[in-house]
Amino acid sequence: MSAEEVLVTVEDVAAIEAALNELKQIDRVIRVSAYRVDADTVLVGAKISLPVDFTMRDVSIVVALAERRVRRALPDAQHVFITPDVYCDPNAAPSTSSIVTLSYD
Repeated sequence: MSAEEVLVTVEDVAAIEAALNELKQIDRVIRVSAYRVDADTVLVGAKISLPVDFTMRDVSIVVALAERRVRRALPDAQHVFITPDVYCDPNAAPSTSSIVTLSYD
């Protein structure tokens, strides 16, 4: 196996991100990691942000679609792990309700 066969390139990761960003249901691609396991196998992990009001059914459908997009973008991606999340801006000030416990009186 040559050095070129071992690497997952920046272009590969960019292609995966672009494929995921094409799905209108995905608010944001938070992170993509890809690792070549051997000459024929790539492991891909992606964390995607979905709308907060999605049902579990919606999430399952988008994850399945995302997996297909990743495999089309990188055919060697045999192990694809998509983690759904709701993006929270780390620089945004927290809302009052996330800090203060409301009374139940």
